[in-house]
Parts: sequence; C-alpha cells; structure tokens
Amino acid sequence: MKIVVAPCGIRERMTPKEMADHIEKGIRRAAPEAEIKLYPLLKGDDPLEQLTAFGGTLIEADASDPLGRSIKASYGVFRDKFTIIDLKQASGLGRLTEEERNPLLTSTFGTGQLILDALDRGLREFFIFTKGTATNDGGIGILSAIGYRFFGSDGESVPLNGKGLYAIRSIDEKSADKRLKECSFTLVTDYINLYSGVRGIAYGYGPLKGASPLMIQSLDRGLRNYAIEVEKATGVDVEKIRGTGAGGGTGAGLVAFLKADIISFVEAFRIITGADDDIRSADLVITGAGKAGSLDKIHKGMMATAQMSQRNHIPLVGLFGYLDDNYNELYTRGFSGIYALYNDKNPTDIQWDKAGMLLERMSEAVVQLTME
Repeated sequence: MKIVVAPCGIRERMTPKEMADHIEKGIRRAAPEAEIKLYPLLKGDDPLEQLTAFGGTLIEADASDPLGRSIKASYGVFRDKFTIIDLKQASGLGRLTEEERNPLLTSTFGTGQLILDALDRGLREFFIFTKGTATNDGGIGILSAIGYRFFGSDGESVPLNGKGLYAIRSIDEKSADKRLKECSFTLVTDYINLYSGVRGIAYGYGPLKGASPLMIQSLDRGLRNYAIEVEKATGVDVEKIRGTGAGGGTGAGLVAFLKADIISFVEAFRIITGADDDIRSADLVITGAGKAGSLDKIHKGMMATAQMSQRNHIPLVGLFGYLDDNYNELYTRGFSGIYALYNDKNPTDIQWDKAGMLLERMSEAVVQLTME
C-alpha cells in the first residue's frame, strides 16, 4: 500500500513536518509495511523554504540588491535538476526600507547574477518565481547580467531599471551568454492581469513598490515602449501574453528573449516536486490543516495535491483541526473524505495540545477503512 501525506500544519500549533510525522505514525499502526511519501506543505510564499522542506539544497552566491549594493543571496536546487530562482531573494521588497522603495530606480540585475552562478555550476533548468519584487524593469536587469544589451538613442546603455525602459531604442542579443541555448526557463506566477495600462503591472503594483501617481504613469509608458522594442527585436508581442507583467514586467523579458513558459504555482509544484508521479501510483492521499474552509482560502499546495489526486482518481482525505461552514466546497475539488479533530468552530476553545494524538488515531482509522 502506498500513501502520500501532504499536510499544511496547524497555524502556531504544529508545523507541516510535525503534522506529517503524526499522520505517518498513525498510518504505521494500521499498515506497518506501507510505503509513505511525505510532502509537508509550508505556508507563505517562499519557494526556497518549501524546497528545503522537501530535501532540496540552497546555494548562496554574491549578488546585488535592487539598488545595486553587494549582498549574499540564495537560490535552490531540487532533485539535482531543477534550479529555483526566487526574485525576492536579490530583487525583493524585503531588501529595501520603506524610504528606499522606488521602482524607477530598482533593478533585477542581482537575480541575473544568481542565474549566472547557476550556469557556472552546470545547471540548465530554471524556474523563476516572481512574487514580491521591488522592481518594474521588465527584466532588463536580469537580461543584462546574462549578456543582453539595451541602448538608447545616443547609442549608450540605458539604466537597468524602470526609468531605463522608456529610453530603450535598440536591443543587442549577440553578446548573450552562449550557455543560454542549453537552458529552459519557466516563469512561475499566478498573475493574469494585463501587462500595461490601468489594469497592468505598474498601476496594480506600483504603489506597493513605492511609486507615486506620476511615477506610475512614467513606469507604464516605459513598459509600453519596452514592449515595442522587444517586438522589434524578437517578433514577440508581450502585450498579448497573459503573465508577462509578472515580477514588474520580468515575464516580458524572459518570455521574449529566453523563450520562457509561464505556469501557475500549482503546476510548478506538480512538476518540481514529482508529487504527481507519487500520487498517480498511490492508493491514498492524506492532507490536512488547522481549518477546512472555503476554496478561496485553501493553501495552494493543498489545491495542487487535490487537483493531482482528482486527475488520477486517487482517494483524498483531509484531516483538519475543525470545520467552518463552507468546508463542503472542498468536495468539489477532489476530496473523498473530510474529518475534524474537534467539534468546536472557535479555535480559542480547542485543546490543541491533544492534536498530535488525535491525528495519529484518525489517520490510523482512515487507513483501516481504506484497507477494508
């Protein structure tokens, strides 16, 4: 019997790894010889933290922050194959103080330096996660770091930031790193709004990155000009491709010049972890969290697990601390069974210290039912 265990943990009470361990103990009582695959699903939006929970490796390298200062930043390697680059590491808002935020001046150049380091280590398959950037440079910082050149009307290189986008009049691809031809790039984002305009990336996320209304107009003009020059150089109209606005327009640069695919977080989870292979051959999948609620609040990793289970017709059971009024929505997404450790709906009234024991008992009972 093969069982995949992919829980999210219970907020402030039990980590995903601890929850997975309790569920595994319960399974062992009912099926000592079972093959168990653990996929603890971390909360938050840090792909590198999730990577380490799955046994991946972090590599630290020299890079530049969004304003060009020297820093140490990390990227991940999983299954000795996939390179995980998180834009937040070198080019994220967390690298700046509130006063320093200015997307006209910030650059993704440091993220490009991480890609170069990975290339030097022989890595060739890249997944670029875009959430949380401090930038609006269309990815020209990244591209410049790996050899592309962007020139203004005077023939000089433009600033590698949001301000520089409007000045671009020609793009030179001849000096791009030759190793890029051996690589594949995938952009990971759930951003589906337009690239430019009032529903585009500058208007939507500019204020978060420190842009004033006038700065937003300037950023949007820059993005539009960049799109024109990119189409001249590559034939790709990034304005028509959903997701190219991700990461302050980084998606546009990567799609046009590096031929990057754009996929969702859920799809990236499936590909990178290999969980789909384990689920396809499993007899049962068990997930869980502190609360079972409406679909709009479900953990993305849990959603991915549910989709994979449903697609492969594998029973999926959810073990939750408690259920709210909307938990039935989960049945529409592939759940075969949903169980609560406690009847209370108020988490402050729950005796969480018994949760581990109850998880073990419940997972044991679920497996016994499955085996009957």
